[in-house]
Amino acid sequence: VVIPRLTENYGASRDPPEKQAPMCTLHSFPHNIDHCLTWARSEFEGLLEKAPSEANAYLADPAKYAAAAKHAGDASAREQLEKVVAMLVSDRASSFDQCITWARTRFQDYFHNKIAQLTYTFPEDATTSSGTAFWSAPKRFPRALNFDPSDPSHVAFVQAGAILWAEVFGIPRPEWASDPAKVAAAAAAVPIPAFVPKKGVRIETDPKAKTEPPPPSMDDEGVISGLLSKLEEALPTMQQGYKLQAIQAGACWGTGAQGQFEKDDDTNYHMDFIAGLANMRARNYSVPEAMTPD
Repeated sequence: VVIPRLTENYGASRDPPEKQAPMCTLHSFPHNIDHCLTWARSEFEGLLEKAPSEANAYLADPAKYAAAAKHAGDASAREQLEKVVAMLVSDRASSFDQCITWARTRFQDYFHNKIAQLTYTFPEDATTSSGTAFWSAPKRFPRALNFDPSDPSHVAFVQAGAILWAEVFGIPRPEWASDPAKVAAAAAAVPIPAFVPKKGVRIETDPKAKTEPPPPSMDDEGVISGLLSKLEEALPTMQQGYKLQAIQAGACWGTGAQGQFEKDDDTNYHMDFIAGLANMRARNYSVPEAMTPD
């Protein structure tokens, strides 16, 4: 009850901020669908909005961008340059088939390789320094997924990912892109290297750890110079005015006046990709999946 001029009104105080899941939980130890959805949103933004925008910053003035990176010479500058090189060199696409390859590779990296590395570093019978089981509740021991072209959810992830990657690079969408059977066949034909686990990989397990800049390297300046050289070599292969199309995550994740997800456009594949990211990760950890968009 609010009594005028006597009690505090509704606008006089703020609700406490919502508690966020620890970063290690989101990255390696999710145990409910909300964790998977939060991770999916972050990956969507990183892949389709932030990385293309960073590449565009380089393309707008390569000399100025390079000078700033060299001046910084630190791990953060190195990490940003790695994203630009991925967008403009290693993952750059010029055909829809290459977009299929990119999406199929993302499936392998997200839902097989990273999970296989996690379970290699922390086997199911791993124990903590105090001798207790590492994979005790609420942690869930994950299972790596193998891509199955007969699984509609696997194919839907690749389809949505390829279509959005094509949009980033301004590649026309072929008619067959809407045919799951043809997408499945194309994805199944993508050569995927066998996974080989690495020793000594550090995986954050402390729930109190906060997001920090990447750790410094003994040779950040040398790595930065090498990355800039790759970009300089790639520049002549791009037409003048070449620019990527960053996809705003808010278009599919933003909230309207009612605070609801924007689901009205069933043709843009935004929600399809986010649902695919979240649901495949949920399968990794045996978490009930979210509803997929109609």
